[in-house]
Amino acid sequence: MQFLLLILVVLVIIALVFLLLGVKVFFHQTHRFPEYSTGKNRELKKRGIGCARHEEIMRWKKPEKAKQCGTCCEHAS
Repeated sequence: MQFLLLILVVLVIIALVFLLLGVKVFFHQTHRFPEYSTGKNRELKKRGIGCARHEEIMRWKKPEKAKQCGTCCEHAS
């Protein structure tokens, strides 16, 4: 009986944690997760911080072959 009570308490705590982690998503008008990708984040662009993968491509490839990586910079707005 104590084992079932323990499992129930743990499940309630886990459900509460998921609910609290998603408060902004659930109750914000857009219902979207905040954008943390460096290639798409406007604030990081203003500060000159870019995508690490894109910077790696630009450093190691020849200038005529270097292009934007398709993961972040392609969809930047």
